[in-house]
Amino acid sequence: MMRLLLAGLGASTLLVTTGATTTPSPTAVPDPPGTPQAAGTPLPPVGDPGTATVEEGDFPGGGSPAYLTDVRAAGHEDFDRFVLEFEGDDVPSYRVGYVEPPITEDGSGREVGVAGSAFLEVRVSPASGVDLSGEEARETYTGRDQITAPGGQVVTEAVKTGDFEAMLAWTIGLEERVPFGVTTFSDPARLVVDVLHGPGGSGGLEPVGEGGTADVDVEATGSAVVLTDVRLGAHDGFDRIVLELAGDGEAGYEVGYTEDPRSAGSGHPLEVPGDATLGITLSNLLYPDDAPEGVTPWKSEERLEIAGTSTLQALVADTLFEGRYSFYAGLDERRPFAVARLSDPQRIVVDVLDRQPDGVTLGERCTSPAGFAVDHPADWSVNAGETVPACSRFSPQDFDVPDATDVRVAAIAFSVEPVAFDRVVQEQPGEQARRELTVDGRDAVRIERTATGETFWPEGTPSTRYAIALDEGEDGPRTLVADTVGLPRFDHARNVEVLDAMIGTLDLDATPEG
Repeated sequence: MMRLLLAGLGASTLLVTTGATTTPSPTAVPDPPGTPQAAGTPLPPVGDPGTATVEEGDFPGGGSPAYLTDVRAAGHEDFDRFVLEFEGDDVPSYRVGYVEPPITEDGSGREVGVAGSAFLEVRVSPASGVDLSGEEARETYTGRDQITAPGGQVVTEAVKTGDFEAMLAWTIGLEERVPFGVTTFSDPARLVVDVLHGPGGSGGLEPVGEGGTADVDVEATGSAVVLTDVRLGAHDGFDRIVLELAGDGEAGYEVGYTEDPRSAGSGHPLEVPGDATLGITLSNLLYPDDAPEGVTPWKSEERLEIAGTSTLQALVADTLFEGRYSFYAGLDERRPFAVARLSDPQRIVVDVLDRQPDGVTLGERCTSPAGFAVDHPADWSVNAGETVPACSRFSPQDFDVPDATDVRVAAIAFSVEPVAFDRVVQEQPGEQARRELTVDGRDAVRIERTATGETFWPEGTPSTRYAIALDEGEDGPRTLVADTVGLPRFDHARNVEVLDAMIGTLDLDATPEG
């Protein structure tokens, strides 16, 4: 059974299993006995964390079974914790280690769906959740067979995958393969598995990219694939959308903001919550009925929601139509996003940043008749286009562009120059730093310079300039130039931050409005 992960980072966050009407909060995980922790001191993980299998007690052990009484999980500052609790004082033999999918159930061999990209199996023997020693069976564990980790960052869910012939098994689904530590405690008997938030044990998950607001379009390759899972996660600094796929080919994907979300089949408008809508369309998909044997297609949900965040309001799913499946993420505002394809299994990951780079908030978008679109601070003024093309000048103060357009009246200027890129980026006197990069798929260079007095600006004036190669036009080569200059009336340091953030939002194939 495929499950939908709705992961959260806050302590009140809940993870909801697909089809369940309610999800009770798991029992809080108590700190294991040991040296008391000072107030405010992070709890350390147990054991000696690594990725190698941990096996103790001459596994699989013999004798009378230990009876399971509780299973719980929760997130801590640097790790997620999973606990199996038993009657008595001793934990029997155990083995904890990574396993490869498919995940199957002991005894029946039935495939079990566990959300995640890596799978940590916990086996305890002899152990069971049912006592068969008396005249009537006594169920010692009456909790759920699938639990989640409120406040967790890497645990997607934990699923019971075995209680057969005195062998108890649970499989923990993780966002990625990371080190884990294992130990046991008594009074009562507990097996504790701590899964670190990252390879080094701290810092948590990071977004898959720096983020921007420009459209992302990647073509499909190879044979068609099957959508097998869709899940959401709230992490520190970003919300994550994961679309998991199965098959030998690769899905194509298109991600970008839209003002008019519509159903692909009917053309009818779709109701998406929030003040901004991020569209995500997968291509090269098989219909569920055409899925290969052994591949379980995703059980479609019309609306997916996530607890513990105000950024991602909901993910609204359209229908699979002609090999394309569209989703619309309703956001609280237009925010940077990053997209990546991950493998083993194949996943298209979309991370929506809940903060703007460098603390800069870009709330409005401007589309220039010169063929580019860029986000800018909502409270900044933008030229209307009387003297130079619209969306060419941006400033926190009101301004007018005079006929002598070489006069610097605004903090940031954009222009499409009829000059070859290589010529624009030639080194000039006063250059302090240079960085080559890619902007919306085009070659670009970021140059910091201090005027030497030989050019237009007074000696000592700092400037930051971006030059971005554009496709050649009817009249020859073109280069987009964007810069900010540190004249006395401008807050240069702040304007550089804004310019850097704006460059990350550029769409260089924008269609002029009107």
